[in-house]
Amino acid sequence: MQQMADREKAQPSPAVTGWTVGLVCVAIVASGVIVGGLLHEREPELTTKPVPTATPTSSRPPVDSSYVTPPVVFPVEIPGCAVVAPPTEGGLMSWVGSSPLDYDNPAYPWFSGPKAVAMSRALRDALPDDVDVGFASVEGSLLFEPILGGPEDAELPAGVDGWTTASGTLRRGAGEGWLMVSVRQSAASVPPCVAGNLDERRQLADGTTVDVQDTWYEINKVRTLSRTAHAYLPDGTEVTTAVTDDRPDDSGNSGTVPLTVDELAALAAAPGLRVTTPVPPGTPNVPESCSGVMEPGGKIDESITRRLDAVLARIPLDGLTLDRPLGQLRPADLGTNGVCQAVRISTPGRESRLNVSIATQQRLPDDAPSNRYGVRVTTRRLPDGTVIETGESRFTVQSQKPGAQPVPETERTVTVTRPSGTRIQVSSTAADPIEPLPLAQLEAIATTPDLEVR
Repeated sequence: MQQMADREKAQPSPAVTGWTVGLVCVAIVASGVIVGGLLHEREPELTTKPVPTATPTSSRPPVDSSYVTPPVVFPVEIPGCAVVAPPTEGGLMSWVGSSPLDYDNPAYPWFSGPKAVAMSRALRDALPDDVDVGFASVEGSLLFEPILGGPEDAELPAGVDGWTTASGTLRRGAGEGWLMVSVRQSAASVPPCVAGNLDERRQLADGTTVDVQDTWYEINKVRTLSRTAHAYLPDGTEVTTAVTDDRPDDSGNSGTVPLTVDELAALAAAPGLRVTTPVPPGTPNVPESCSGVMEPGGKIDESITRRLDAVLARIPLDGLTLDRPLGQLRPADLGTNGVCQAVRISTPGRESRLNVSIATQQRLPDDAPSNRYGVRVTTRRLPDGTVIETGESRFTVQSQKPGAQPVPETERTVTVTRPSGTRIQVSSTAADPIEPLPLAQLEAIATTPDLEVR
């Protein structure tokens, strides 16, 4: 479903409690391979951990790297807690493993693609009206991800599997930050209160327990504000919400967390996030992840993208049934450029995948035929200088599902590069014996004049 997280900032950060950091690890797993993990319990007191230099004899000065959290006072009284346990020692853990990324994981029958969409809609609806979700890729737009592994999956550490996680950037006035929400089904009882892990325990009228915390951490003397809420609901749902003041563009922290503790707690208890909440009839499956142009280029902002959406929505696709209309472009996934959208075509006998991507500041290719990414490409130039490239390739796809057989597929691609530097790439992929959409139809989409970005 998802490739690696959209930005390095989504990597596991030293958060303020063990469960928060463990879930951040889950949030970054998107390609089916867990490259490393971090589980860190809060230290019992203010902690600074210098990182030793890798080469003691190096002539370069050592790097002053540190991780600092607020001191933990114990004994302490915490509102809502009859008994408070002492803080626990922290620790690090890493692992390497893999897991199929499929929404229909038989180990978690309560979860599916439509359930993920319904939960994502409920999450957005539960946000305050004056909070905007940042313009990001499909994966970075509060879409809940597949659940990793299963109860017997030895490749994952205890406590990591079973969670579905959604994340994205929030903006509210001067406040901007990163939100992560994780949900799982659990038969475990509400854990004891532990000093340093929460500021307050709240009991709601319906029997929900919510632990909240408002704190901070520092990495290399850069302070990040962090708020968390962990809800234990009567139906066995556990919801973790965590928000920081961390900007997504590496421009530093905003200094203002975009959600209050009360709003975060309300988000964690939202009815639409519960595992037992039925999926509304007609809820679609998750949107396809899309691929953009690989070459570097300019940025296409949200206002321009909305104009391009309107153009795509007007393009006739007679006789084709799509899982969602064209005209929902988003920034491309990690490692690609521009904006894109992928849709599934379900018309009997024409089942296929259609991908549209648009990028700017692209160089005009040569007119001569060439091999691009191992595909034979035919090139022609129009009178206005526009270059059109067409190509077809065949390959085999191996599913990660046990016992699945390789599936031969065919992909046809039309790439149109305008003299202005706008590049529109349209591709169609189908599994044998279905044929992809014809090149002429792909070219008709790619040469739509109003798709150019000037």
